Amino acid sequence: MFPVGNPNVAYEKYFTGRTFLAPLTSGQSMGVANVTFIDGAHTFWHIHHGTCQILVAESGSGYVQIWGQEPVELIPGVVFTVPEGVKHWHGAAPGKMMQHLSIMQSNSEVSTEWLEPVDAKFFESLRK
Repeated sequence: MFPVGNPNVAYEKYFTGRTFLAPLTSGQSMGVANVTFIDGAHTFWHIHHGTCQILVAESGSGYVQIWGQEPVELIPGVVFTVPEGVKHWHGAAPGKMMQHLSIMQSNSEVSTEWLEPVDAKFFESLRK
């Protein structure tokens, strides 16, 4: 439905595996991007300051997890809102691909604090 985009080179140091990014808006107060995660690729733990993040799962299978909570499965049609200032990660399930829309405010007050990688043993335990 949306373009896969280009390799996510600018943020690859904050992801495990290959990802692609297709910005769908530019110069707007809301940023919308299609993010494609290949073969279990996922983000490191991170926090968005100054905005919540809305994830809209489009295809494939993945997860989002808020620190201290159980992972939530992301399958097509699932919409998940990560509150502002909350530590979380998201991406494809082990051995799977996933695409989601990422929707966030886009202004000078918004920033992302990148943290540690998701524990590899824990992530692998999510394999079905």
